Amino acid sequence: MIRQGHADASGRARNLIWNAAGRYGFEPVFAAFHANGQPDVYFDTVIGLTEKWLGLEKVAAFFDSFRAHRRSEEFQEILWLGIENYVYEKELPERPALPALRRRRGEAFFAEMQTLSEQQMALQSMAVFRQQQYRWALVTGRALPLLRTKDRQLAEALFLPADLPAEKVTDALRGILREYFGYDPAADPRTAPRLPRLRALAGRIASHEYARKDLMIIRTGTGTGDPDGAVAVRWDARAQSGRAQRRAEEDMAYIRTVFGPSSLPEEALRRAEALLCTGSDDGCRLWAVRAPRSGELTVMADTSSRPGSLQDLPQDLPHMEGKLRREALDVRQRRAKQRENNLRFCREHSLLIRESIKRLTTGLEVLLASFLKGLPERSRVGQLQPERAFRASVLRDPRIFVRSGDDLDLTIRVDLLLDASQSRMNSQERIASEAFIIARSLVQNRVPVRVTAFRSLRGCTVQEQLKAYDETACDGIMQYCAGGWNRDGLALKFMDHLMVEDKSPADLRLLLILTDASPNDAVADSAFGKNYEGKPAVDDAAAAVKQLRADGILPAAVFHGSTSHLENVYRIYGDDYVRVMSLQQFSAGVADLLIKILQKSGG
Repeated sequence: MIRQGHADASGRARNLIWNAAGRYGFEPVFAAFHANGQPDVYFDTVIGLTEKWLGLEKVAAFFDSFRAHRRSEEFQEILWLGIENYVYEKELPERPALPALRRRRGEAFFAEMQTLSEQQMALQSMAVFRQQQYRWALVTGRALPLLRTKDRQLAEALFLPADLPAEKVTDALRGILREYFGYDPAADPRTAPRLPRLRALAGRIASHEYARKDLMIIRTGTGTGDPDGAVAVRWDARAQSGRAQRRAEEDMAYIRTVFGPSSLPEEALRRAEALLCTGSDDGCRLWAVRAPRSGELTVMADTSSRPGSLQDLPQDLPHMEGKLRREALDVRQRRAKQRENNLRFCREHSLLIRESIKRLTTGLEVLLASFLKGLPERSRVGQLQPERAFRASVLRDPRIFVRSGDDLDLTIRVDLLLDASQSRMNSQERIASEAFIIARSLVQNRVPVRVTAFRSLRGCTVQEQLKAYDETACDGIMQYCAGGWNRDGLALKFMDHLMVEDKSPADLRLLLILTDASPNDAVADSAFGKNYEGKPAVDDAAAAVKQLRADGILPAAVFHGSTSHLENVYRIYGDDYVRVMSLQQFSAGVADLLIKILQKSGG
């Protein structure tokens, strides 16, 4: 994606733009990033070449001419494909490496498409997707997708030729809008002298759409004169009216339909939202559910009687029932299939998993026995200390023996928090197995453990309980299924709230988070008016971890993410984490982490 209205472009993205532009020191109006927050090398190069051949301010001003249109974001994404081809052909004679760079960008597009969840695909603009798919299929030599005649003509029109004079490029782009979308910015009365006032309104509208779908192209600075920059989206239905409120209600109806009713009373949820959904999370929603256990899976097939089914839809949303039913059934089917995949993985790796449970159980037994035992003390009986034997006759001191200290009356509770966002899609079976190994080992040591998965969908952070403290069976963990986004800061704050609210006695409370340390959400950070990703999101998660420690909870992370996120995990958790590369290393890694955490607690 290429961002506009975001002044925190990374140094690498800025350098790529400067290098392609052939000049340095200016603040780019745009910057390009992949969905994981990493700079998009090819499109940052395209942005630099746009500055060289067209001028970024000129392009930004043209985009401003239709910012008030409801499809503004789609128009920008599609028109950037025209700009991309124009500057590519212009620069090709001077940069022979461009074709390879362009092809890699095309390959990355198809790789990313394979990992999108149903929810993310549903948020895609199909008009944009068809044009991107056609462009990158042609670049990479894949079979071209079947397009309607008008879509194919649009795709061909977006190959702007290099011999087009620079001053005619915006005219050509305006012609594309007029011919293929029936819209002419020059003839739109909303873009005339009221542009500065409408710009702010359009920003608010665009920010709401921006929170609902992935955009390839968004501005990064306020270089077009908008003093306010990007405006954060508010998801609180109570702060909305009319269409926006209706959409918020539909979103919550979708959450209820897919995940079922909240396991917390309505009053408790509202109280949690009032406490936690502030600052950068202003306008977000919370939902807590209990995942079905193995014996309850048959209930899911009966959507007419299951609590949280379509019967729970608001009565004023009858038109949504069919759509929600299809979406909910799709998600439930995928979740049921993933459970089978998790179980199959456990069966295929049963020897390794059983051995891991055995090793971790034994390690925890020794660790807990040592931790819950008082320091050795001098005694009249026990193990003789030869170096003190003289004290018996010389000093008449019979305490020449040592014995173990009395057992300490301490209780421990452990929570596992599993990132269940889309980025975990390719690791679902492994994460479920790792959580099962930890939970089973703790249960065998009679330590209460609760397992919760979290993800964010449609502005709502959902905490899904897979195992309760008082359950000895751990098979509910096999319900783990990834999809959606991960607003780590809010999820950690919600977990902190739930653990503090829990009145069950426990001297030590541990929270182990299985994470890739890459917080990312489609809903903007309302405190800064930016995407919830990158440094602001990492800092938000770090603040939540700091609050957990202040509340007497011991957080630590089991990290299995990319090397590029190692700095993130350190910034969030300090050195209270372990990186696990394989199941073979898992039990030893977790045991070492627990030793470190318990030692820090004063044991």
